Amino acid sequence: MKKRTPVPWQLLIACLLPAVLSGCLGAGRPTEFYALTPLAPPAAVPAGAPSAVVAVLPAVVPAAIDRPQIVTRTGENQLALAEFNRWGGSLKEEVSRVLVENLGALLAERRVKVMSDRLALEPACVVAVSVNRFDGRLGERVWLNADWTLRDPRQKKTLAVKSSALQESVTGPGYAELVAAQSRALAALSRDIAAELAAVLKTP
Repeated sequence: MKKRTPVPWQLLIACLLPAVLSGCLGAGRPTEFYALTPLAPPAAVPAGAPSAVVAVLPAVVPAAIDRPQIVTRTGENQLALAEFNRWGGSLKEEVSRVLVENLGALLAERRVKVMSDRLALEPACVVAVSVNRFDGRLGERVWLNADWTLRDPRQKKTLAVKSSALQESVTGPGYAELVAAQSRALAALSRDIAAELAAVLKTP
């Protein structure tokens, strides 16, 4: 039987030390979780049945940024993932949720009911949003580029095909300020879509 050569203790320490130090340093830093903020709901909503129902499909978000970690841009072609600053849910679900809430708030006075496509029955219009870019630089600005369409499912007719390229300044150095700027950018996109919806639906 071949006798095993013992591993020198110095080599064992050299191999284990980085992992131990990484665990010790990481254990002392709590992970912070963030969510996008929708627009405030209107103070009052007109009574009566809705004049139209709008369905919002789940947003399409690039895999590069649809991660648990918040993604920032450190260079033109370089992204950074924040291990200790994460989304409370998935970014795709956050964008979809806020779009529904924002459009509902913006169109409430026109008595337009906005819902996710899973809940909307016989909608007058279906909104589809494909996000091409939604990232930013800490302490600088965020970018939101998106293509979006409005479609009449009953007449099987496309009502609008649009693109929005938006920027928002970040008001502070941290991730909280970055996410707040992303929320404002998503609100601006929602306003673009709401204005087009009001035009195509011809609501009072």
